[in-house]
Amino acid sequence: MSIIDEIKASFKQSSYYIKIIYINVGFFALLYVADIFYPISKYFAIPGDYHLLLYRPWTVLSYMFVHEGFMHILFNMLWLYWFGGIFMHFLSNKQLLAVYLLGGFFGAFFHLATNSFLPEYARAGVVGASAAVMSIVFAISSYKPDYSLNLVFIGTVKIKYIALISFFLDFVGVLSDLKSPGFNNVAHFAHMGGAFYGLWWGYKMRAGKDINRWFSNFLDEFFSMFKSSGKQMKISYRNPKSKTPKDDMQWNKNKADTISEMDRILDKISKSGYDSLTSKEKEFLFKQKK
Repeated sequence: MSIIDEIKASFKQSSYYIKIIYINVGFFALLYVADIFYPISKYFAIPGDYHLLLYRPWTVLSYMFVHEGFMHILFNMLWLYWFGGIFMHFLSNKQLLAVYLLGGFFGAFFHLATNSFLPEYARAGVVGASAAVMSIVFAISSYKPDYSLNLVFIGTVKIKYIALISFFLDFVGVLSDLKSPGFNNVAHFAHMGGAFYGLWWGYKMRAGKDINRWFSNFLDEFFSMFKSSGKQMKISYRNPKSKTPKDDMQWNKNKADTISEMDRILDKISKSGYDSLTSKEKEFLFKQKK
């Protein structure tokens, strides 16, 4: 099997956040070569004001797959890899893609809205996946705020604190932008827009409501147009005790409840030992091991 075949197979079998990384890296390589002959990257950047956006409407999508340099794409993809993996531990592919895209859209329009208050010379275009990635970071940090990571030289840190620190850095950057508009090359407003959207989505998901469900359904319809005309397998989730299929939101809520109960039981074991469990808790634990 050639390297190209291996990449194709890996892309096909990967979760959506890995696919997004592949697309970003591939687009970065193509534009890097193309820009040698003609600087076309600017036509994929979200513009600095709404007037130019009317002539380049595709940029609300394309900008989140374009990067200015190697370090720019490297850090964005590392954040997506780390937090995308955590996101997929609790939630679904469709939800991740919807949060990534809608967070990116929200970041773009937040950037445009804030730019309208700046002097014309200070209005700049934006490229990069940062707003979309920040949406993923804040979505899972809001949904599972006490999930912890072991960081080198630091130790165990809850992801909500990592999200807060990243937001604080962007807030400081915004203050710098307001003080000296036009001199900062980082789209802090777009980052914060993506963060706000992810925070909102994660908060709603904790209450059992997926506000992106309409967009996920739209993506299903859109992608189905590119599939073969043959019969497609339709998957539904069923309760073992019921014949009624469940929708994605109900399935994800049940999954989250199961994880929450498992965390509570494991925490009880760590504090009081296995013998402290009730017979019902032991039965629940046994079923999960299966």
